[in-house]
Amino acid sequence: MIIPSGDMAVCRQGHEVLEAYLGTCVGVALWDREAGVGGLFHALLAEPLSVGNVPAEPLRYASTGLPLFLEALEQKGAKPSRLQAAVAGGAIVGPSDDVQLDLQIGARTLERVELFLRAARIPVLLSETGGTFTCCLRLHCRHWTPEIIPVGSHFFRPSRSAEICRPAKESLEKAIRDVKPIPQIAFKILALLRSETYQMGEISREIRLDQVLAAKVLALCNAPIYGAPEKINSLDRALVFLGERRLLQIALSAFLSGVFPSTVGGYSLCKGGLFQHAVTTALGAEFMARRLGMSQGRAYTYGLLHDIGKIVLDQMVAECAPLFYRQALHGERPLKDVEKELFGMDHTEVGALLIQQWNLPVDVADVISGHHQADVNGMRAAPQEVALITVADFITNRFLAGSQLERLDPRPVIPAVRLCGLTPETLEKMIADMPLALMRQQASGF
Repeated sequence: MIIPSGDMAVCRQGHEVLEAYLGTCVGVALWDREAGVGGLFHALLAEPLSVGNVPAEPLRYASTGLPLFLEALEQKGAKPSRLQAAVAGGAIVGPSDDVQLDLQIGARTLERVELFLRAARIPVLLSETGGTFTCCLRLHCRHWTPEIIPVGSHFFRPSRSAEICRPAKESLEKAIRDVKPIPQIAFKILALLRSETYQMGEISREIRLDQVLAAKVLALCNAPIYGAPEKINSLDRALVFLGERRLLQIALSAFLSGVFPSTVGGYSLCKGGLFQHAVTTALGAEFMARRLGMSQGRAYTYGLLHDIGKIVLDQMVAECAPLFYRQALHGERPLKDVEKELFGMDHTEVGALLIQQWNLPVDVADVISGHHQADVNGMRAAPQEVALITVADFITNRFLAGSQLERLDPRPVIPAVRLCGLTPETLEKMIADMPLALMRQQASGF
């Protein structure tokens, strides 16, 4: 059972295994062996920004969620004096230099958790906090055994061979050429979203004629992340409940879902992990764009396509898997630097080439190539829109861990936050205000 951000689970002794995937968030496992009761809490942030008011969603915060977690355990028979704990998460954004301290949200959440546990006199038997990578906190409820493992570590298999095979340049070029083109109707949807005009007539007819596509669109419409108020079983109902823009976004996502790999492995830490990350970043970027008065349609499409280069490199990983995973999981360099060394290009460069091959607009290529760069001036895309995707990608990777393999370069994030007109405080509020369905995407999947 995966416990998403801003949630908890309490259960009696049995065969359940509780898991939380943690980057900047903090996970707390508590158990009382004698009572046969335990659980897992996944805190998104330290405390509500508005002091004195009871938050509408108290489980988002360590300060208000931990007392509720303890109360739920006690109601099932646990005694605080017998509880034991495991704590994980609170990853720092990057090296602890001064400029990165503005983004150390996880450290504040971790501090609040530690204060609570000390005050309650609950001993911490296992702890893995800080660091720069994501982990999984797991509680085996049969014997109340906690476990903390790096996310993706099960992919890593040490190699006895001294020779590490790096893919040839020709293999990468062929992989780019072999990516199937997106259909013409996807271009029409992209143009409508970019221009903020929504005309469903012709597109709706084309979707209805393609039964496979229609089924994909309806499946996505019913995914919790899109927030449909009830079960949707037709495109007409989807249009009524979700609106034209959202339905167009879902249709575009449905087209692209066939391009993303669906299996676990490569960059994906769960089934469809790359696609989950793409959609979550797209929805996060759209949410931020609405708050900041920017184009929501462009924000969504940029977010959906920002890591598209990984679908090509995903095919290359198998050729140098031991070295790739060793560098990605246990090294200190950003993942794109590892890609550059092993494949000759990183995913932003490959993505820009793929966008050119698809004949998509040049500003889309600029956003893809620039979302990990500190200096985005001189691009054909608006600098604020490139920065928006940088921040949305940061939020998705640090607060919604578990979908894909990533180690971000933190250096572009602070300039991007400032370029969006945000402060560390307003960024934290933005994260706190994001819909719970978005923050819980990893658990629900697609």
